[in-house]
Amino acid sequence: MAVLHTFDATLSFTTGNVNSILNLYPFGNILEDLDVTTYLCASIITTFVLFGITCIIAFHDPIEILINKILSNVEIEENPTDHTIESSLCTLEMMNSTLTSNSIVLHAVKDHTSALKTDLGQLVTRLEKMEKGFEGLKTCPSCGKGISPDFRLCPYCGELLYAHVIVSKSPLPEIRSRQP
Repeated sequence: MAVLHTFDATLSFTTGNVNSILNLYPFGNILEDLDVTTYLCASIITTFVLFGITCIIAFHDPIEILINKILSNVEIEENPTDHTIESSLCTLEMMNSTLTSNSIVLHAVKDHTSALKTDLGQLVTRLEKMEKGFEGLKTCPSCGKGISPDFRLCPYCGELLYAHVIVSKSPLPEIRSRQP
């Protein structure tokens, strides 16, 4: 409503017309003698005051927030050690929770590492047994003469040895896989 009066006062001031909104009031004859400049100033001031009150209500009383902030700063200044102790306590609590969670993770990793070491030990044992089975001379599939297992080419007939797969007749032991 105050904005409407400000608009009416501005029009009255610029065009020189009669204050039309003021005539609508039942006591309009009292306000007829009001000067246009006074009407404009009063309507502008009223608009800003009402807008300020609306902002204060809308922004949840900023004066109370300011007072609370000042009081909390005063408490911190009066008891700086309490604030420091509370801050240190929060830091220590966060460190404790982090260490606890890391400890749980490290124990899980340790358990899995131990299981892997056991599995690797079994695999090494099986590989050693398999190597013992391959020791000694091999026979060339082409000429049938005995050759060292390290040779890739038969020194007697020149046959490529890695192209042939030599299969043992004994069954290979089953390797158990570890699944998490």
